[in-house]
Amino acid sequence: MSGAGLEGACLYRANLAGAVLHGANLRGSDLQGANLKRASLYEADLKGANLGGSNLGMSDLRWTCLEEASLRRANLNQANLLGARLAGAVLDCVDLAGAILPDGTLYAEESNLERFTDRENPAFTSTLAAVESLEKSETIEHKTRNASDGYRRLPWKQFVEQNYGILADDPIDWDETQTE
Repeated sequence: MSGAGLEGACLYRANLAGAVLHGANLRGSDLQGANLKRASLYEADLKGANLGGSNLGMSDLRWTCLEEASLRRANLNQANLLGARLAGAVLDCVDLAGAILPDGTLYAEESNLERFTDRENPAFTSTLAAVESLEKSETIEHKTRNASDGYRRLPWKQFVEQNYGILADDPIDWDETQTE
């Protein structure tokens, strides 16, 4: 369903686990309680969508527009939000454990999410500029566990499997097209 035009669609509690929705238009859609686990929403437009209570665990949300979207009580555990636009998004009670944030950092309990969502936050403009300066690429700089190794570039598939596959109940089945 890549590039699908589903603007304003009612997909309440839909089972879209593993769906490939690259570049799909889901603006203003009702996806409350939807199962989007491991879905690929790369560059999708979810502006103003209601994703409350949905399962987006381990989903590919790179470069996705989530502006003004409601993600209240959503599961974003181990999701990849690199480059995602979250201005005005509601992130109340969201599970972001193990998630990659829009600026490429890993979520931690002390992470200040308002720098991604609140236009009035002093850090918003500089954070947005940092996110926009990221290049859409197939690799990411990742600090290795051995501090003497420093940083190395890994393909997305290898980075995710190395860091999240171990944490998942079952291995991540990444389609090669998701790294393009």
